[in-house]
Amino acid sequence: MSETPSAPSGNPAGELVFSTAANKAHLSRMRRAGKAVRLTTGVYVVGASLPVETVVREHLWNVIAHFWPDAVVCDRTAFDGGRTDWIFICHPDPPRVRDLLMPGVTVKCRIGPGPLPGDSRWMDVLYLSSTARALLENAEEVGRPAENRPSRAAGLKAVGDQIDALASSGDHSRLKTVFHVFDQIQGYFNQATVTRVRALLAAASGTYSGGEIASERLAARVSGTPYDAARVELFRKAVAELESLAPIVRPDNAGPESRQWLPFFEAYFSNYIEGTRFSVEEAFDIAINNEVPAARPKDAHDVSATFRIVSDHALMQVVPRDGDDLVEILKDRHRVLMAARPEKRPGQFKDLPNYAGATSFVAPLQTEGTLRAGWELLNGLVDPFHRAVMMMFLVSECHPFDDGNGRVARILTNAELVARGQHRIVIATSYRNNYLAALTGATAGNGVTPLVSVLDFTRKWVAVVDWSDWDRCRADLGSSNAFEDPGVAEHSGKVLRLPSGP
Repeated sequence: MSETPSAPSGNPAGELVFSTAANKAHLSRMRRAGKAVRLTTGVYVVGASLPVETVVREHLWNVIAHFWPDAVVCDRTAFDGGRTDWIFICHPDPPRVRDLLMPGVTVKCRIGPGPLPGDSRWMDVLYLSSTARALLENAEEVGRPAENRPSRAAGLKAVGDQIDALASSGDHSRLKTVFHVFDQIQGYFNQATVTRVRALLAAASGTYSGGEIASERLAARVSGTPYDAARVELFRKAVAELESLAPIVRPDNAGPESRQWLPFFEAYFSNYIEGTRFSVEEAFDIAINNEVPAARPKDAHDVSATFRIVSDHALMQVVPRDGDDLVEILKDRHRVLMAARPEKRPGQFKDLPNYAGATSFVAPLQTEGTLRAGWELLNGLVDPFHRAVMMMFLVSECHPFDDGNGRVARILTNAELVARGQHRIVIATSYRNNYLAALTGATAGNGVTPLVSVLDFTRKWVAVVDWSDWDRCRADLGSSNAFEDPGVAEHSGKVLRLPSGP
């Protein structure tokens, strides 16, 4: 900040300058010459090369501190961090009562307490409401807001969401701190507001005895099925994206004899890409001849159990009708799949966090609730393939078990297709990296359209492989590069393709 305009500093956001009697005329000339931009009356930025709305954001908090020294960033802004076009602050004796209008942002100040116990410094120039204070501020009944601006209080739903997020962090010290600060500052707030927030904090601690809770997230926690709100929002966006895409119908009209070897290779590939690797001949002896190699009985069971499930046409037509069904089917398929691995807790959801690289999946206590919330969204889809894609994403993202998640996800995904007479999805070895990259992209919020493309290609491939005869099937799989190592496939060009024919 400066009171004397200077030459450009090289900072694309420019230099903030406040108008004084001494520099007022010079700033006006610089503005007319295009060398300065006025953010609001008496506030200029010199030498900026960024759009004016971006410049405002860069200097926002210093401008606010100029008009309201030591103000407290409060109300809904304490929840959203100032990421909207309305900023709410309070000050015990505001030097200015008018709203501050700048390009892209309006700042509104109300009379309110200065810094209270628990409040922290904000951008080195202001203060920020503590979590406890923000909960009380946003739970206050403030009446209808003026036209064309939001209410300063975010409301009880947002308060409940924030409390659920605190409880979901697993850091009990944070909740303890909130309770401590709450007790220190409650005298500054209306008693009815204090009572409302105290009841919601009690709900997060498992002692709620009140009525209806506005926050779906907190209500789910009280009912015993808390969910991962960020994941559910990811699922909501995925469903909206799928609804915007045209249906992709690939009906499987052939009889069972035409797909005789499809379940075997579905089980073979599903295990191979998870690291349970046998030659095709070894897997044949395990799944078809029931020969268990003495050195690898657990791995052999993984293959044979997967084969038993995917080869049972009646079983593969069983799909969830509701959230209860989804939970039960998941646990049942996992119980069968992992029966030889008691250390993996067959049929039980995880009790410890699980990861894939830097990705953390849904927390154990939120697993069932997130599955149920995701199912409610999935069930709004009509196209069988879109439902299958969403099932793949839902189960993969929740990762509900200690092990076997990929295999279980693919089983439930294909059930959505088999039950509706559609061709299955089979992830050949050479296609593993394509599949995982599409899933990872969806996890990162890049959308599910790439996953749709990847999975649909596998259905297209399944539809043209001759699964009716062992020799012809092996030939098709070989000519389509299905068995190639995925790393080799990427670098040698031996990617999965449609079979070359007889």
